[in-house]
This record gives sequence, C-alpha cells and structure tokens, in this order.
Amino acid sequence: MTDVPEYAMTTLTAAQANTLAAVTVQIADLNNNLKSNYLTAFNNWLLNWTAGRVTDKSSAPAPPNGYVVGYFNDPTTGPGSLGPYGDMVVQWAYPALGATPVCAQPSIPDVPPPQVHPVVTGNGNIQNVPVGDTMPVGSIIPAPDGSRWEKMASPTPFGMASYYAKVS
Repeated sequence: MTDVPEYAMTTLTAAQANTLAAVTVQIADLNNNLKSNYLTAFNNWLLNWTAGRVTDKSSAPAPPNGYVVGYFNDPTTGPGSLGPYGDMVVQWAYPALGATPVCAQPSIPDVPPPQVHPVVTGNGNIQNVPVGDTMPVGSIIPAPDGSRWEKMASPTPFGMASYYAKVS
C-alpha cells in the first residue's frame, strides 16, 4: 500500500473523460426534454389547425436545435499560465446548442372538410329524420335560417320514433 491518497491518482485525462461521459448523458436528457416539449407544442398547434382556428401551415412551430458536445479551452492552462499545465491547452466538454433540429417536424394533415348537416323536411315545429341520419338523440343542429333543431325520440307501439323538434 502507498501513502498517496487515492484521489491524488486521478489524472487530467481521466477527469476529462469523466466530464465527457457526464456531459454526453446530460445532452441525451436535454434533447429528450426538448423533443418532448416541442411535440407537446406541435400537438397543441395541431389541435387549433384541425379545428380551423389556424389557417396558415407555415405558423406551425419548428423543432428547436438540439444540444451537442462542445469544448472550451480552460483559461487556467496554456502558454503564459501558471501551474503544471502551462505548456498545453486543456479542453473541457460542455452541452452546447447545435445547428441541427432535435427531431423532424411531424407531418401536417389536411384540414378535414366541414361537417354538413342533413336536410330535414316537415312543418315549422317538427321535422322528419332523414335517411342515413346517425346523430344521437339530444343532438342540436342549425338550420340555414338560423333556427336550431334537437333530435328527439318517442316510444310508439312499433318501437322508438325519432324526429327533430324546433328549439329556437
């Protein structure tokens, strides 16, 4: 056994390697967080796009640039510095913002066509349910004149009868 403490056996090369390993793990975590935050922001924008509140595809958020390993020169080393490393420049790794996006932008789907409400016929207060109507009972649809009609159901001896009743 020697009288030299174990921490004194650490070399500059080992310290730089440990720093690089730690920064590499940190960069992976930073990029995962960036990607997650970006995809959340994009999905929020996409909800507005598909709802028709946003009409310009170019307003979609772009993915941010990811982090990469950067290096800086230790100012306490190099020519003219004091200490054991005065003759060489020591570089340390750090997380630097890169020049490439952290992920690709997801595709933007086409806006779905607007919902077309069925044409109903009847009198001024009650309308027949058109063929192919799949609206649930309780649904309210607007008419071209601005009136609103609610789908109703009533039991009959022959089963349930559905109709639209004017509500306003």
